Amino acid sequence: MNEDELKALPIDGRARYAVLGVLQRAMSTGVDWVDAASGLEGASDEAGWPAALARVFGELGDDAVLRAWEWGWMPREVTSALKKALSPEAARAGAVMMRGQLARYTDEQLSDRWLAHRDELAAASPYANIAEAVAGLGRWDRIVAWSEVLEALDCLGGLPKIPRVEPLPGTPLIAHRLGVAESSKAYEKIRALLAKAESTDSDAEAEAFTAKAQQLIARHSINEALLSEAGQDKREPEALRVVIERPYEGPKSELLAQIADANHCRSVYWPDGGFTTLIGDRDDLRSVELLYHSLLVQATSAMARVGSVSAKRGKSQTRSFRQSFLASFAMRIGERLRESADDTAREVAEETGTDLVPVMRQRDDRVDARTEELFPRLKFGRSTRITNYEGHLAGLAAADAARLHPQEPITRR
Repeated sequence: MNEDELKALPIDGRARYAVLGVLQRAMSTGVDWVDAASGLEGASDEAGWPAALARVFGELGDDAVLRAWEWGWMPREVTSALKKALSPEAARAGAVMMRGQLARYTDEQLSDRWLAHRDELAAASPYANIAEAVAGLGRWDRIVAWSEVLEALDCLGGLPKIPRVEPLPGTPLIAHRLGVAESSKAYEKIRALLAKAESTDSDAEAEAFTAKAQQLIARHSINEALLSEAGQDKREPEALRVVIERPYEGPKSELLAQIADANHCRSVYWPDGGFTTLIGDRDDLRSVELLYHSLLVQATSAMARVGSVSAKRGKSQTRSFRQSFLASFAMRIGERLRESADDTAREVAEETGTDLVPVMRQRDDRVDARTEELFPRLKFGRSTRITNYEGHLAGLAAADAARLHPQEPITRR
């Protein structure tokens, strides 16, 4: 486009041409975002130029975010990716763009997961859109804001395609609300027990509360499987993603995998994305997510009680200790959860006179088939290496303290 053609465009058209030019240069040669933003700010002295840039950035943000949704991403995973790649300020600019895109939809057009993610975005950013974020800013502050938005747009444009685990906002495919199951009496009890396990300083209490929660989870899963096989609530496996927060992402993902395996779910961890995809029955997925966050709190509290760890020569071994601690905690917790689930299955089989093996096997087969459908080229990786023996022993001890066999009544020490 020559200069005369460019001048003939309306102000928004010129602003869009300028911004797209910066993003295209960034893709080919790279740019300094602050310099690029300064150039955009100074490209015109018209009074309406900053507002035009804000409108263009809002539109491009909508387009980039919608593409991310269409390519399988949801706000939590995008937020995780932005935090890994960008400055905190640029990541917040991405959150503003996601808020602006989701503002297009009513509550009825969003599933419970989209609603939860939208609420998290609102908590992370006070601004509902780009125009609101830059309103009232001076020239330099606007330049900084433009640079952050440019950086976020560039990162959003580079997100790869991943399996979609939830219907897109606004589609008519949203037929369920996980919140219904979560608010049931069983889940109210499970959440209450896990909250007590997280808040107590007594290992014995935490063990008993968590054990009781796992028993309720196992019973609920079996009952749902029996209803499904009877044709009363036939449903296919679903998927959700859980962001694995830094640090120690490897052993944390293993902890989630162990919990999933004990509760008839499959897990696929993607280190570059910073999240695990869980595949399983709708209620089992919710149970696994609840247990993971609770047991992670318990493990973190146990590590904090140990404090820093140093070698004889004074060199810190805290990182290797905690890495090994969490890896061993995950391994032992997995064993305990499977034991508890098996015990509960035997109890239910005896109570009902039902052979649960074929029932649960059919559920597992459906979950495996769905996993294969989502990840046809799935490869199995290595577990986290245990390099600190003291951390290994401490992790096993902490997992034993949280093991899931509540034989004694819950009493305070």
